[in-house]
Amino acid sequence: MPEPEVEALVAELSVKYPLFATTTIQRWVRRECARYAEARITTFVPILVRRGVERTLRELDTIQVIDLTAPNLSPVH
Repeated sequence: MPEPEVEALVAELSVKYPLFATTTIQRWVRRECARYAEARITTFVPILVRRGVERTLRELDTIQVIDLTAPNLSPVH
């Protein structure tokens, strides 16, 4: 993916997922781009990169945090 496209995607995803640092999103975009570095057909690479990174961001954004110090939690036997 050309650098201007990478930067535009990072900027767009940073606005859409403000929970994540821009550098983190950039790292995921670059990692996803690397998966397609040897692709012979590159027409759909930007779409595939976007889908892959968004899937990761959505999954991480919906993870719920559990307070392990809450009194109503007990160890599972």
